Formats: sequence, structure tokens, C-alpha cells
Amino acid sequence: MRRTADGSAGVVRAGRRARSALLVSLMMSSALIAVPLTVTPARAQGAAVAARTNFDIPAQPLSRALIAFSHAAGLQLFFDAGLVRGKNSPGVRGSLTHAEALNQLLAGSGLAYRISGNTLTITAPAAATGSSPDGAIELGTIQVEGQQNPFGPVDGYLATTTSSATGVATPILETPQSISVVTADQIKDQNATSLTDTLLYTPGVVAQSGAFSRMVDDLMLRGFNIADGASGMLRDGMQFQSNVYGGGQEPYGLERVEVLRGPASILYGQMTPGGVVNAISKRPTEETLREVNLEYGTYDTTQVSADFGGKLNEDGTLTYRLTGLYRDGENWVEDTPDDKVYIAPALTWKPDEDTSLTLLASYQHVNTRFATPLQYDDVSTGNIPRNAFLGIEGFDTYQGDVYTTAALFEHRFDNGIVFRSNNRYYAADVNWDYMIGNLAPLAATGGLLARLAQARDDSSYGVTSANSLEFTFDALGAGHTVLAGFDYYLRSYDTHRYRASSYSLLDLDTGVSIGGPNVNYAIDRGSDTLASQYGVFIQDQIKFGDHWVLLVGGRNDWADSSTTSYQTGVETTQDDSAFTGRAGLVYLFDSGLAPYVSVSQSFQPQAGLNYATGDALEPSKGLQYEAGVRYQPAGQNLLLSAAVYDIKQTNVVTYDALGYSYQQGEVHSRGFEFEARGEVGRLELIAAYSYTDATVTESADPTEIGQQVALVPRNAASFWANYALDDLGLRGVKIGAGVRYIGTTYLTDSDFDVPAYTLVDAMASVDLGAYNPKLAGTTLKVNANNLFDKQYYTCVSTDGCRYGEPATVIATLTYKW
Repeated sequence: MRRTADGSAGVVRAGRRARSALLVSLMMSSALIAVPLTVTPARAQGAAVAARTNFDIPAQPLSRALIAFSHAAGLQLFFDAGLVRGKNSPGVRGSLTHAEALNQLLAGSGLAYRISGNTLTITAPAAATGSSPDGAIELGTIQVEGQQNPFGPVDGYLATTTSSATGVATPILETPQSISVVTADQIKDQNATSLTDTLLYTPGVVAQSGAFSRMVDDLMLRGFNIADGASGMLRDGMQFQSNVYGGGQEPYGLERVEVLRGPASILYGQMTPGGVVNAISKRPTEETLREVNLEYGTYDTTQVSADFGGKLNEDGTLTYRLTGLYRDGENWVEDTPDDKVYIAPALTWKPDEDTSLTLLASYQHVNTRFATPLQYDDVSTGNIPRNAFLGIEGFDTYQGDVYTTAALFEHRFDNGIVFRSNNRYYAADVNWDYMIGNLAPLAATGGLLARLAQARDDSSYGVTSANSLEFTFDALGAGHTVLAGFDYYLRSYDTHRYRASSYSLLDLDTGVSIGGPNVNYAIDRGSDTLASQYGVFIQDQIKFGDHWVLLVGGRNDWADSSTTSYQTGVETTQDDSAFTGRAGLVYLFDSGLAPYVSVSQSFQPQAGLNYATGDALEPSKGLQYEAGVRYQPAGQNLLLSAAVYDIKQTNVVTYDALGYSYQQGEVHSRGFEFEARGEVGRLELIAAYSYTDATVTESADPTEIGQQVALVPRNAASFWANYALDDLGLRGVKIGAGVRYIGTTYLTDSDFDVPAYTLVDAMASVDLGAYNPKLAGTTLKVNANNLFDKQYYTCVSTDGCRYGEPATVIATLTYKW
């Protein structure tokens, strides 16, 4: 069986004879859905099968409804994933013939079917009725349901195939490292408005409050920060953003978000040991895609978004995608806008089954205001209202523009070798001026908030090129998938920073500022950094016997950087190299159980000097041991995952009481994680639990030793579920609810702790087309986050606290056609 370049199941092109398609389908039997076979006479299109079957299939995405039908009817199922994507089925119940059941199941979809022998094929009407000159039936594009496309959409919450962990399409069950995939359906159902929002129900991930993530993506994973492209933030498998303040990623432009936990330098080079977050862009589609969303919600937020895709020419060699969003809104903080513009065109050229070139581009503009960090004493007592604007009108601003272009090329040679070359250019310009509001507790300033103005202009860019060769072969009684590659990452960060020459005070009772910004533009405290990294790696996935999968690989990186201080004119250069490796072993039981063990490494260069020796700082290094188990029950759309891990990061830079840097720090993170994704009966669910013991074990500051890493709770849990109410007579109605618990966190610079909190989210939607055929394709959905308006805050230090988002409600009207 030949697989496409993205690892998805092969396809049979339009125009081939039915007898040829049957031969190909037999050759691809290993990828077929395992269903019992019931032989029936071949019938013409639309003919009924006389035997009756009891069906009980609820309303749900059409792809899953068809799979449920094939199980109940005992038929092998073929369909083009593009034909059914985005379509819903009203379901079917009762004792019916196959024809009667299919007519109900496909109602409103515009699709037809063909039953021949024990094979059911779903087709477009033209393909169903067309014929060749000799009378043989011609088939449209038919895809066998098998391994998922790791870059494509998924119906529901469970993705079973990814590429983030191994660099090639790999079933999650065969992956010896912990990974979670957040699908576009989950993003939509939960109405995520930032990348951080998409991960709120993912184990091992924590972040600051939404006050911060509305501007930037700054996440903690297994106790380690993954703030930018050099730390763990990826887009389409490539480093993304040259600094944390370069702007966040818009979730509406994403097909999925993959979280690989633990060191990943084997594939991505310089990274922290916590893992990576790999956001996958929406890409062109062969099927016609048309969607428009209108939203209105709390704080007069108005948003319109749209997503279009399809073929640009008759033979489908050119396809496109155009995704866009415009938001005009306010924020729960007074006088703070929450505006965004996002547009992302995409084009794919696929002259044949072995070659494809995808061009991606995007532009994003954000207009808001920076959320200043506050003193712990002030937020813990509530002395500062969470909705108070603490800046100066006309001065405070956050204006960010992000531009990206990318080219993703893939070609399969006749000998089976696959060459991939992915390249991206990223640029960001950010102007943000704000009043630093954490200079002293209110109790120490007579109730007035002491502030200091800071004006910043940042510009950054990044150039990434990731190139690899994949070769699959058999040797020594085992199957091998070898991936060898070379990648390059050039990043620049130019920041100009100016501070005020005097304090400004704010009377919180009256909102009156005493003193202006008074920015001193004569002293530039910024710097200009240029850094590059290039690396080579080789990896082998070895399958031997019927059950064993071994993954081994190694990599060497070379990194250099140059930083010039604008204030002193001093240039600091750095030149580092490091070898990292990974090994893992999985055993696949026939029952769907898959235990695994693995060991992996990471490295991350650090700029600056070791005060103790006067030498340049060496890269920090991470080492993880992990053991886990997954379980995917046969015939069920459900995956259970659990893992224990032990990570140690050495050569961490720490600071003494005078602020001098020493390379004698160490962080030890140990924990347990559990995740459940998929369906249980008619309940669609996500459940997660994390225990994270991330402790500072060595530091130049003795007060930090033995402390839990700030912002990271030892215990966190979440649960989200959706349920369709068709059984209760409410056709097309679906309700959902979620609860998120974040345990107590601690501050390494004090004895204070940040209290635990629990938040509740809810969702309700109705398919209006179920009640009025004229409204077919129209859905109304309402989301409520922090439903009970819990007041909470997050802190990274005693002067680095921010309030969490209060209750918000958003209504979304969606039309698809």
C-alpha cells in the first residue's frame, strides 16, 4: 500500500474502473475498519437491502455516524474524508433496511451511497451516477479509513496520529513519549481565544492569567518555561517567535495544537526540558469549505471570522484556504481594548501524488494594553480592584504586528525515499508602553499606587529551515523508518527600552494620576541580539515481531549568538555545541494496551557570564526518564494515557542577593499525568490530572533551595464533557460543561503561597437546521467561562501577580454551506 507524503491512507483517483478500485481496496485491507462482514447481493445505486437491522445512532459528525452504521450493518466502509468533513448527521433509530437507514443518516448532506456486495461507498451524487463508456461505474476520490493525516482536521476530540514526537506520521500508541493533541473541534467548542486557552484542559500545562495571554503565549510545561521559539513554541514543526513578546498565535488559524511533554532536542535543537507546543496551521482542502461566524459577548466584544477552502482548478492540482478574523472588543479592565485582525491565505500545488508544495502566509495585528504585574500584598487582599486601569490614558498601549510566510515542500522518490523541506520567515514589530505598577505595596505608599513608566519598541525576525529524508525498509527481520535531517534557525531580537526619571502615583479612589510618564529617552536599556543554530540528526523507528516498537536517535547542534547592550555598548558573544539523544521502547498488546519506557535529553544555550569564573555561560542541559501506558479499546473512539517522569535540568543560571549570575542552579521535576480523550457512550469527554513536583535543588540564592518552582501547582485537574440531547427530543441540541482545578502554587522569593482555585465553564449549542430546513448549516452556540465569577490571581514572584479573568459570555452564530 502506498501512503501519501503526509502519512495518510492512500487514495484512488477519479476515472478508474470499479474493478480496479476493488483490487486496490483488497491490497489496502490492513487499513480498513475492522467490522464484521455480511455478504449481500450487489445492488444498483439507491436500491434497498431487504434485511432489517436495529439501529440506534445519535446525531453526531457524519464521519462517526457512518462508522457506527458500518459496524451495525456489517459492511466495509469507503469514503473520501473531504466529502464528509464538517458535515453532521441527524442520526437514525429503529428497525430499518440499510437503504432506509442510510437515507436518514445522510439527510441534508447532499451525498449519495453505493452498496456492492459487502462494501458501502459514500460518494458525491455525480460520482454515484456516472459511468464509463463500457458501463463500468467510475468512482470519485475514495479514502480508506485508516491512519489519520497528522496535519488535518479530526472529528471530535481524539486524534490518533501525530508527527510532533517523531517527525513522521506515527500512531500515538506507538510513540514512547507523552503527547496530547487539542483538535479544532475542541478549540471551537470551548471558544478558545488564545493559544493558552486551547491548553486549559491539557495535563502538565500551566500559564499566567488571561490578562497576560491576550498578548503573548508564555507557558510552563512540566515545571519549565517554554516561552518562545528557542524554548519550545513551534509552528508546523518549526521554531516560532524570536522572543516571548512577539505576539501570540491566533487559535482560529489552527487545525490542532500538539503538546509533546519532556525533552525534544533530538528533533528541534535548543529547547527547555519541559517539552514543546506545536501549533499546526490550517491548510488547503480539496473539498469545498465555507464557514462564517458572528460573535457577540461580554464587554461589547464583536467578532466576525470566516474560513474558506477548496479546489482552484478542475483537476484539483491547485487548492486554497483563506482564514480570517476581525475583533472589536473591550476588556474586563477599564479603558483597555481587545482588538485583533488576523488573515491567513494558503495555497497548495500538487501536480501528482508524489509531490506537493504548500505556501502559507499570515498577518496579525493586536491592539490592547499591557497588564502590569502587581504586588502580592495588593492582589491577595483585593486592595486593587481587578477591573481598575492602572496606567495613563494616552500613554499605555500594546500594538503588535506579526507577519509570516512559509513554504512546505514534499516529494516521494520512486525508491520510496521522502524528501521534505519546510521553511518559514517570521517578523514582528511591537510597541508597548506601560506603567510598572509593582514598585511597592499600597500599605507602604499611603494608599497611592507607585508606578514607573516604561516605553519599549521591539522588532524581531526569525528564519527557519527544516530539511529531512525519510526512508522505510526491512532489515534483519525488522521494519525500519529512518529519518535524517538538517535544520537551521536564525533569530534576531532588537529591543529599545526607556524608563521614567521619576515615579508617578495613582489615587485608586479617584483614578487621578499624580505626575506623568516622564520617560527618559536619553538612556536606552535595550539590546540587539542575533543568534543562529544549526543541527543534524538521525532517528530510526524499528518495528520487530508483531508487537515491539523501538525508537532511537541522536543529534548534534551548534549555536552562536551576539548581544550588544545599547546602554554600555558592550558586545557579548557566545559559541556552543551539544549532543542530545533519545531512546524509547513500546509494546503493543492485541487488547489495545501499549506500555512504554523512554529516555531523552535537551539543551539550551544561555547568554551572559558566570560571575564565579568570568567565563561565558554554558548551555543548560536536561535529562528525562519516562514510563507510561496507553489504552485504546478496540472499536471505541477513546484513548487513555498515563505517565510518570523524572526530569533534571543542570547548569541553570541563578542569581545571588546582589544580582550576580552563577551557573550552579539545578531544577528537579518529577510527576504523574493522566489523560482521557474521546467518547464514552454518547458522552464526548476530556479528562486530565497532573501531579508536578518541580523543585529548585541547587541555587546561588539559598532561600530558593527546596522551593517549588513558581506558578507550577503540585496538583491540577480538569474535566470537560459534551452531550447531545436528541434522546430527550431536543434534536440538534448539545450541552457541555467543564471544571478546572489549579492547586496551590508557591513563590520562590518568599514564604507566601497563591491559593488554589476552581473554575467552571459551560457551553450550549443548537443546530437550527434541525427545526427549520431553511436554516440548514446554521448553528447557534453560547459559551460561558468562569461561570461563577471566581476572583483569583496568578503569581510568578511577589511583585509579579495578575488577576484572572472574570465571568465572560460569548454567543456565536455559525453558517456553513
